[in-house]
Amino acid sequence: MLFGEVMSIPKPIALRATRALAAGFLLVGAAACASSGPRPTSGNPFAQELADSKQIQIRILNLHFSDATVWVLVRDARRDRLGTVTGKSEATFTIPWTFSEPLRLEFDLLADVRCITEEIAVDPGDMLELQITADPGSDPSCR
Repeated sequence: MLFGEVMSIPKPIALRATRALAAGFLLVGAAACASSGPRPTSGNPFAQELADSKQIQIRILNLHFSDATVWVLVRDARRDRLGTVTGKSEATFTIPWTFSEPLRLEFDLLADVRCITEEIAVDPGDMLELQITADPGSDPSCR
């Protein structure tokens, strides 16, 4: 399996996208009834608020001991820095995303390799996950 593919089996580095509305059925619990009052705020990553606000979330799980600097690459024309994820930790970034567009994620490990995922189509409201393994240098897509 290559970078950026939707995965079911963990690989050295993987990028997964989950549709906010389609994956809502995976949640355990009862749905709240609609009311004329304000919508309650929840920590539910599959909630409609993410799509309504024209954003995406990118969760980075860094299993490597080095810090990773992560960028979003859009159509190989724009490169925006997301931030840094400390070694052996995770971070979640929320960025504006107003329409369907493919993206790649790039990460650079401090004093180690640089890797770029394959392109994946992303819609507003999507939630992505990038997992950096303890040995990403063994992947042929890293240099």
